[in-house]
Amino acid sequence: MFTIPILLISFNRPDHVRQVLAEILKQEPQELYICQDGARNGSDLDRIKCQEVRDVVNELTSAYAIGHREFTLHTLYQEQNLGCGPGPAAGIDWFFSNVDRGIIMEDDCMPHSDFFAYCEEMLNRYNDNPNVQFINATLYHDCWQCDASYGFSRYMVTGAWAAWRETWQGFDLDMHSWNAWQFRKQIKRLTNSTTEANWWYWKLKEIQTDTQKKSYWDYQMQMALFRKEAITIHPAKNLISNIGFDAEGTHTLSNDGRGNREVFGILPLSHPAEITINHPMDVDCFGKTQPQSCYKNTVQFLYQYMLRSHGVLHALLILYKKIKNKPLTSNL
Repeated sequence: MFTIPILLISFNRPDHVRQVLAEILKQEPQELYICQDGARNGSDLDRIKCQEVRDVVNELTSAYAIGHREFTLHTLYQEQNLGCGPGPAAGIDWFFSNVDRGIIMEDDCMPHSDFFAYCEEMLNRYNDNPNVQFINATLYHDCWQCDASYGFSRYMVTGAWAAWRETWQGFDLDMHSWNAWQFRKQIKRLTNSTTEANWWYWKLKEIQTDTQKKSYWDYQMQMALFRKEAITIHPAKNLISNIGFDAEGTHTLSNDGRGNREVFGILPLSHPAEITINHPMDVDCFGKTQPQSCYKNTVQFLYQYMLRSHGVLHALLILYKKIKNKPLTSNL
């Protein structure tokens, strides 16, 4: 049996769950965790679909358990809707409170069969290396030119991935205690990119001032990895096809090129001779995963910097405002 624990994150898509769960069970897992967010208030369709998901889980796992006596199923079914940010975060927190390492999959991520063995080998190989903390499986190009079966980066891609309990430690959904300015300096040093540093600075400020339920958790996860200066692993070939770019998705209503990508075999693995950050991969990941305009964030950053400074830049901004006869404000 496959001994690495697996977490499946679900919500209200029974057809997707059926496909992905069936693929998971082909690996003969010994321990499976399934979490599900609750139906949104006032949505009868959500309530029906959420129950259908639970019925699919019960159907498939009950049939599987008949021939696998050592199989253990753990479920965390929320009765209230937590949202796209707190919901998955609560499930991952629950998962890593019970296991010290594992594989995490969302219900729309269809894996190549090599995905599981790839994750297992990476978890074993880098188990005692505290610098390596996240194992990616999704590649937005079909293949990536590198000298081995995988390479190293600063960026992560969620959907289907593997990690350790230590990876999750430091995750903070609200990030109220973070110093955005110091964090920007760290990103600038890590990436050697002012554009990236500015983008992440404003994303952190956005998260800190968001008083509503957050609709994401992956940005916070990436920032936690940055803060620890962690290294991530990227496969040289894409192992995950996202089948969720459809009308049932929350953030993926239409395919922008990331959905339904072809998957490829990657075994047996060849290993890099040394751990070296692939900066072109970082640049590519940043470009693929950041939907907002980097130019807009850079301009906003420069404006706010001039407004807060006490030197020539501040004096020039005041002079410009006087000439334009506009009040000096901090709002763009």
